Amino acid sequence: MRAPIHRLALVTAGATFLLVVAGGLVWATESALACPDWPLCHGEAFPKLSGRVFFEVGHRYVAAAVATLTALFSAAGWRRGGAARRAGLTALGLVLAQALLGGLTVLLRLPLVIRVAHLAVSQAFFASVIWAVFATREPAPRAAPAAGSARALSAVAAAAVYAQLLLGAFVRHTGAGLACNAAILSCGGSFWPAAADGPAWTIRAHELFALAVAGLVVLAASRTWRESAAAPPRRLAAAAVLLVLVQVGLGLASVLSYLDVATVTAHLAAGSLLFAAVLSLRLSLAGPEAAALPIAAPARALEAA
Repeated sequence: MRAPIHRLALVTAGATFLLVVAGGLVWATESALACPDWPLCHGEAFPKLSGRVFFEVGHRYVAAAVATLTALFSAAGWRRGGAARRAGLTALGLVLAQALLGGLTVLLRLPLVIRVAHLAVSQAFFASVIWAVFATREPAPRAAPAAGSARALSAVAAAAVYAQLLLGAFVRHTGAGLACNAAILSCGGSFWPAAADGPAWTIRAHELFALAVAGLVVLAASRTWRESAAAPPRRLAAAAVLLVLVQVGLGLASVLSYLDVATVTAHLAAGSLLFAAVLSLRLSLAGPEAAALPIAAPARALEAA
């Protein structure tokens, strides 16, 4: 039977994924400044949910729910101690940073660096909540069989997926998604864009790095199947391979559909799920030790103090 704190971590993780999708819809529908003020919207806490205001305010409502869940988990994690406490502190710090960046995005009228940082922190927060899920499992799972190269490869693959998500955010927020029109294998008549064409280089870098990320994910999954006989890592490895294939397909579909709202939002959602799967693979191979996530260092320092 799952402990209440573990169920709370699972609910928070699910709500965080919905928050990522809601944020993607805000950008895909160009609703980021539908409310020119923050935290109110046109001076109201509960404005009429119509048009683009629906997406922007809906995102804020989901964010408020996620922040509340995170605060509840952090309090429960503090009482439990250990990895759960560190996960709770990390998640709480990141969700507060995310809220601040969200407000600055609106108040400063969408500066590029803040927009990309907003996505970066959102995915780091998602990672911390996934770690919380693993840190609160009961009874504590037995360590998976030794799988040194699989652990290393899954960590590298998770970092690569995270970097690709940031590169995708840069593509989206610089409007480079259609810099090569709807072409896949050529851009301006050649595979390599002209040196002066910054947007074309941005989208082409995103496309090429996607192939490298896919290769890393497949390699990490294959090593997991070779080195671990445990069922959870194997299932996660299979899920990661499936998701990376879906993600590549959605990337192609996003370009061919000329950035259709549903398609680009699904692309972001699948990318976030891929990140969750690869990170979960790493955690399932290593167990919920405190050092699993480098972003937990401030929480460890606070706990030690």
